[in-house]
Amino acid sequence: MQQLKDSTIPYIKWNKVLLVGSRSFDNMWDELIVLWNIKLLQNQWKEIFVVSQNPDNLRDFISQFVDVSKITFIKELPWWIRSFFRAIKNWEYKNLKYFFGIDTIILWWWEIFTEEMKSSYYYRFNSIWPAFFFRKKLIIMWWVQVPKKWFNRLLFKYTTHYTKAILCRDFEEIEPLSEFWAKNVSFFMDTSYFAIDDWKKYKHKSDEKYIVINLTTRGLNFMDDLIKVCKDYLSRWYKVYFVPVCSGKGDGDAYLYDKMQNILKSDKFEMLYWRDDFENFLNVLWWAEKIFSVRLHLFLISEFIGLDTTVYPYQKKIIKMQKVIDRVL
Repeated sequence: MQQLKDSTIPYIKWNKVLLVGSRSFDNMWDELIVLWNIKLLQNQWKEIFVVSQNPDNLRDFISQFVDVSKITFIKELPWWIRSFFRAIKNWEYKNLKYFFGIDTIILWWWEIFTEEMKSSYYYRFNSIWPAFFFRKKLIIMWWVQVPKKWFNRLLFKYTTHYTKAILCRDFEEIEPLSEFWAKNVSFFMDTSYFAIDDWKKYKHKSDEKYIVINLTTRGLNFMDDLIKVCKDYLSRWYKVYFVPVCSGKGDGDAYLYDKMQNILKSDKFEMLYWRDDFENFLNVLWWAEKIFSVRLHLFLISEFIGLDTTVYPYQKKIIKMQKVIDRVL
């Protein structure tokens, strides 16, 4: 693993770098990803700007790990009519000066450019449009696919015209992207892996027997399976922790805890939060007898630590990352 860490870290040639990708809807994985991107840039003495839907929320989480005093957190660009008028009302258009003043944009996210996520190409194009008028350098990170729809191909070709490198988090897309773009395409491990210096140092043993589970709205077809798992462990006097990996609006997990509790009706079925004290979250996670996760986020952390994990693949990205872990870690 150390060889992986030392050999794949890219050097960013330019000094003022804007990170675009985290929406900060209390999404654990987005925030771990941007955390390591920040660590990378801080180690290279870059001036860092971070775009987010909720800058204050993201700053609070990142401050648990690094000094954020010299990082500029800004509101994302409006990308639709309602967000445009809201930006005007709240004077958010002043954020444009940061897009004009930086040298490089690192554009990252899980489904950064993929037709498996609706409007992905359109949304990402809108999130960085100043780069195209002022010839900024662009680096694209992660789940990128060659589009099939003509309009998406048009947007992608225009975007990649300004792109200096594409870093893929899986191996399957490297060859198709290289044929489509024929430039600097390479594999780069999902940066959440590097966010914590030592995933396996959290070993404060607990005398309690428990498992940890997660369920997401996109994987509701696995709910019956998880209910059976919970009933089995609860009948054997285990505690069951539910992790709301994403607790923000739109795609939050928290309400599913209430839905499952209405079925289980057990005081041993509890919520395990992660945002305010991430170290405590990892301490609890370390001693779980087993992890059952629908979201990729919790599955990957469990794999990084080396825990006994069952994952329910509600999206293709989960299967892809299983292959990456088998090959790389």
